[in-house]
Amino acid sequence: MTGLRRRIAGATEGLPRAFWFLWASLLVSQLGSFVILFMSMYLTRERGFSASFAGLVVGLAFGGGGMVGTLAGGFVADFLGRRRTMLTGNLVTVVCMVALGYARDHLTILVLAVAVGTASNMVRPAAGALMVDLTEPKDRPRAFSLQFWAVNLGFSVAGAMAGFLIEVDFTLLFLLDAATTLAAALLVYFCVPEPRPAPTPSPADAEKPAEKRGTGMALVLRDRSFLALVGLAVLFSVVFMQHMSTLPLAVQNAGLPPATYGWLIALNGIAIVVGQLFVPRLIRGRRPGRVLALAAVLMGGGFGLLAVGDSPAVFIVSVLIWTAGEMLNASTGPALAASLAPDHMRGRYQGFFTVSYNVAGLIGPSVGGYVLQHGGSALWLGCLALGALTGLGHLAAGAARERGAARSHPAREPAAPTA
Repeated sequence: MTGLRRRIAGATEGLPRAFWFLWASLLVSQLGSFVILFMSMYLTRERGFSASFAGLVVGLAFGGGGMVGTLAGGFVADFLGRRRTMLTGNLVTVVCMVALGYARDHLTILVLAVAVGTASNMVRPAAGALMVDLTEPKDRPRAFSLQFWAVNLGFSVAGAMAGFLIEVDFTLLFLLDAATTLAAALLVYFCVPEPRPAPTPSPADAEKPAEKRGTGMALVLRDRSFLALVGLAVLFSVVFMQHMSTLPLAVQNAGLPPATYGWLIALNGIAIVVGQLFVPRLIRGRRPGRVLALAAVLMGGGFGLLAVGDSPAVFIVSVLIWTAGEMLNASTGPALAASLAPDHMRGRYQGFFTVSYNVAGLIGPSVGGYVLQHGGSALWLGCLALGALTGLGHLAAGAARERGAARSHPAREPAAPTA
């Protein structure tokens, strides 16, 4: 027990009180993230809409709306403040979430779902910026690791709870989701301060070549090796997005109760909470490109397994396989993106890299819902093929990434291998 306490103390000591209130707000919000998980099942089972329409709603809401919200949230947080952005996003989410629970026609549901996706995603970049403001540089890796842990713990609990709630009334998902979002907003309002960091230019920036001293998005868009990484991240996330769009429909089509999907999502979260303790040691010293290639193959293979059966055992093994790919990708992708970024552009590079998930959220559910409705198992074979293609792309991009990292950090000898 003493050893466990030492580990907990080592992971948590030194972080300020305000950070823990911010962390608690994120955990509370994720504990009620019911609607995003069960939206497609709600629309098809409760409202009688087609799988294609359900995929369109999920795609536009959490892909298109999420992309707009992520970009807008980062911009607004820099100008109006982190807390104001988080409070605005959370409160708008509460209102739209309740309204969505009582909406009945196609257009109203679509508009409100997009509003929820946009508002809720405004919180993410503001919370990330606030987390950086509240912690010292040496503590930030631990802080973001704890955030990742909280998000997945919340999702796992939400998945398990939602499977039972919908047997009572689907509307409860919307009301409780809104309630936890409101609770998160109150935690931020009463317990989290608004830091006012003063950015200071790095002296190293003046020593960089002129073409590396730009600050606009044009510099990002000229970086071909980074854009290739973003493109591969989109392909990876298109497959990953099936876990909250077509996977619940596959469970439903297999004749399994809704609680089954809830427990599958809980299994995903539990596997991450436990597995992330071992991932850093497994990938230490390995080339990031190869780790990402393996992650893509596992992601595609996990979903591809559903083409051979729809028993509970197949679903469980499938989740465990693609969850392994998710963990490897989450631990490696952002760090590789950072290695390609000039020092003065780290924030923009990370923001652009994060938007790849939102782009996939726009494409994945819409295409997945259509293919599932009209092609059945072709969807899962397509996931397998897309995972393999993404893996090959990561292996082929290694040399270009090394050159890109060398251009971004010309003073560093030698550049870390990125193949």
